[in-house]
Amino acid sequence: MVLLEYKAHSFGKAIAYVARIGKPHALCKSRCQRPAAVALHRTNMTQYDEIRIAGGDTATPLSLAKRLRLIEEVCDLPNVKFLDCGCGAGEYVFALREKYGTDAWGIEFLEDKVAKAKENPRYALCVKQGDLEGLDEPDATYDVGLLNEVLEHVPNESQALAEVYRVLKPGGRVIVFSPNRFFPFETHGVHLRGKGTKISPGFPLIPYLPLPVGKIFFDYWARNYWPHQLQGMVRAAGFTICRLDYFWQTFENISGRQPYLVRKFKGMFRSVAATCEKTPLIRRMGVSQVIVGLKAS
Repeated sequence: MVLLEYKAHSFGKAIAYVARIGKPHALCKSRCQRPAAVALHRTNMTQYDEIRIAGGDTATPLSLAKRLRLIEEVCDLPNVKFLDCGCGAGEYVFALREKYGTDAWGIEFLEDKVAKAKENPRYALCVKQGDLEGLDEPDATYDVGLLNEVLEHVPNESQALAEVYRVLKPGGRVIVFSPNRFFPFETHGVHLRGKGTKISPGFPLIPYLPLPVGKIFFDYWARNYWPHQLQGMVRAAGFTICRLDYFWQTFENISGRQPYLVRKFKGMFRSVAATCEKTPLIRRMGVSQVIVGLKAS
């Protein structure tokens, strides 16, 4: 009841806030950066409470194939050394090695996921446990660093980006997939503050609430980013942004909490999502945003 009253009271205010700060920048076709002071200021706009390391996986068949296609577009996969930062159970590392012959390696913090990766008899040594905020890797070692729905789960996302920058060679690329606050559902879900009651990911418009207001009512266990916020962080880490994109979901129940109607009509939802992903303006409301950043040569 409190949620419904609050929603009625503040919906207009929240939409006004979105209009004021949420307008995404145009696709960056040139290699120009905003001033560092602006980027750093925007980095500080993602002030969530303490974020604990966690995360699901995007390695369901359709999602994995879709993300690999984009990675292939921006990398010469057979000829790069590739680091999957927060690789989960290693599915992307294994797929890159099998399909493209990529010299791919993975770092994962959670022990259970590393243990699962070690079950792969062929590539068990390609995944190891580590902390993205302090990578045990030499400077300038990799050509590509992947952060695939990872930054939102790292306690200090700016430090993680700085570490990825450090281990990339000059001219190396970072590829970031992260949640998009223009998508009107909080796909990670939230909890009622102080009560622990889970709010369904199907409850609309939570991402549109200004964060200081949302924190009055909800506990967030993962971050969500406006496009300009994520771009600001990538630039602040030293990268030049050379590609921006948006992904719509594949409806494979990655969260494990998919509503019944979505499961029943997932084929129809996939067709609609594929159309939306190709439609100007609407495509910007995809569930994930993608940034490709370039380290100076």
